[in-house]
Amino acid sequence: MKIILPVLALALMPIAAHSAPDEQVVLTMAKQTGLSPTEIRESYNACDSGVTRSMKICGAYRLTEQDLRLNRLYKQALTKAKEQGLEETLVKAQRAWLSYRDAQCPFEGRSNAEGGTAEGLYVLSCKLVLTKQQADRLEAIVRD
Repeated sequence: MKIILPVLALALMPIAAHSAPDEQVVLTMAKQTGLSPTEIRESYNACDSGVTRSMKICGAYRLTEQDLRLNRLYKQALTKAKEQGLEETLVKAQRAWLSYRDAQCPFEGRSNAEGGTAEGLYVLSCKLVLTKQQADRLEAIVRD
């Protein structure tokens, strides 16, 4: 029953049901994971498929998508922070956030899946949610 939570989080992330995958995301993910671009394209939209491998590929695709967005927005926010004399503060905050995410998500995965095969889905779901939230925060900094 616990597997529903990460699947719901992944399923709620915006992605057009029948749109083609973003090639930048596919190529970045292929480089990071060693999966073939074809394999990624076949499963990038299969978060609710019920097939663990396809769900993990889909979750990793969405995480990569948000991570690329976060990196783009971080660069923009850093430029703005430099202009305001806040570069060091933003860098420190971003490093602390990364440490938090990278510690919190494995904890959530282990505690929710209790060592089961869904652990990776919980970790991906947690990282996806936290990365999107951080990207949204950075976007607000850039906009203001």
